[in-house]
Amino acid sequence: MNVLNLLENGLFALGQVLRFPIMTLLWVCVVTAVFMAGRCLVEFVARRRERMGFNIDAWLSRGPVLAADESRRRQLPASLRQFLADVDRQRANAALAHGGFEHLVMEREERLRQGLNASRTLVKVGPSLGLLGTLIPMGTSLASLATGNLQAMAGQMVVAFTTTIIGLATGTVAYVVTVLRGNWVNEAIREQRYVAERIAAEIENEIGTEGRL
Repeated sequence: MNVLNLLENGLFALGQVLRFPIMTLLWVCVVTAVFMAGRCLVEFVARRRERMGFNIDAWLSRGPVLAADESRRRQLPASLRQFLADVDRQRANAALAHGGFEHLVMEREERLRQGLNASRTLVKVGPSLGLLGTLIPMGTSLASLATGNLQAMAGQMVVAFTTTIIGLATGTVAYVVTVLRGNWVNEAIREQRYVAERIAAEIENEIGTEGRL
């Protein structure tokens, strides 16, 4: 056996070794896609309920943001309520000065965007694993064809096409989830920046009032 045949057989054996982890990871992708879809549906229902009749301009017109009482804050979506809670906590610790407020806003925006990382990853990983799960059984199928075992060849081809379908399906679900949640994240960031501008103006007014006193 020459070196070339040895390398080719080694690569074929390596591909067969990778078959089990790839099939396992495809199952992980399926479970993850189902979980993401369910979570997205729950979030959609919750957002629709908490945002029914909500208007950020109307809410801001009712008075200062920092002085809003608990009943008024309950009218806000969950992301903005959490943002105000973080502002109150940092304000109590006198940590909003010297860029602290800007850091808080940027940190929360980054945290919101990080929620999309899993679905964005699955958009690429799912089809890639599906392609790997397709090519590996096709190698076995061609080897079965060479020996005249048509039944084994047909079985491997079924596995190959099935993994393609599963990979594309998980990637499609992840893409839809990414688009939907991406729109929600952008909306939350836009509203958060709007409220942050109001808070910054209120803080400046407080500092100016204290300076005159």
